[in-house]
Amino acid sequence: MPAATKWLVPLRPSGFNVGMTRRRKPPAPRALTPRSADRHALYEASVQRPEVMIGFIEDVAEHHGLTPRVLREDFCGTANLAAHWAASGTDRRAIGIDLDAPVLDWAEQHNRAPLGDAGKRLHLLCDDVRNVRRRGDVLVSLNFSHFIYKRRETLRQYLRHAWRCLNRPGMLILDAFGGPASITPDIDRRNFANFTYLWEQAAFNPITSEILCKIHFQFPNGSMLRDAFVYDWRLWSLPELTELLLEAGFDDLDIYFESEDGFITELDPGDCDAWVAYLVAYKTSPRSSRRTPRRN
Repeated sequence: MPAATKWLVPLRPSGFNVGMTRRRKPPAPRALTPRSADRHALYEASVQRPEVMIGFIEDVAEHHGLTPRVLREDFCGTANLAAHWAASGTDRRAIGIDLDAPVLDWAEQHNRAPLGDAGKRLHLLCDDVRNVRRRGDVLVSLNFSHFIYKRRETLRQYLRHAWRCLNRPGMLILDAFGGPASITPDIDRRNFANFTYLWEQAAFNPITSEILCKIHFQFPNGSMLRDAFVYDWRLWSLPELTELLLEAGFDDLDIYFESEDGFITELDPGDCDAWVAYLVAYKTSPRSSRRTPRRN
């Protein structure tokens, strides 16, 4: 459960992957259009911060006396995080799993192949994550991908499978979002150098907690790449996810919330309108070996 003290995990990049970060983003075209834009590149640029996530994994693992070497990224999509992990140390390996063959082809071309020798430490698998038994020290399901499971038993089965695929000791990281603003039809806009990212909460069913979300991209000439990504999910709450993780066999868990300064274990009531959280669940509880947390 969340710690009683407010522990700050700094919002920092991993110290290992500066070279990978510099390699990642080629110069953007001067003028993007719906026809010329690469939706996967736009998604990575606007949504993902793999170097920060690796820094978070490192800090949490160190705090619990863990040294993960193998990362398994379920629902990996373009395998951006897995590629950064493989590039972040010669003793690190990564496994990326996704059902979408075309997006894995994109990952191979844009994220694995450019790594050179480090790419040999990244393995991409096209399969249902529930069929793959490859093990890792840390397993991640991010970008709310596990929200595709709408039934309680189906999600519990996935979490139990994730537990089986973790080495001991190991940790699973899931993300979630919520708050009153998360169930209100709305469009959130964020401006980047040559495009605007739009996150649309299109519909919410309060009876089933099903939610329909979309990502669009708008360009300086006014044109728009509509429905670049569409998500038909169930919006799972933190209490529901906590119960399911413990039922799946995890010994303990912590919950961290995104903040401007980093990741914190408490959320001020005034900040609850909309939030993004990360649940870190442990296989073999590290409580007995905890170090003194850093305070903000």
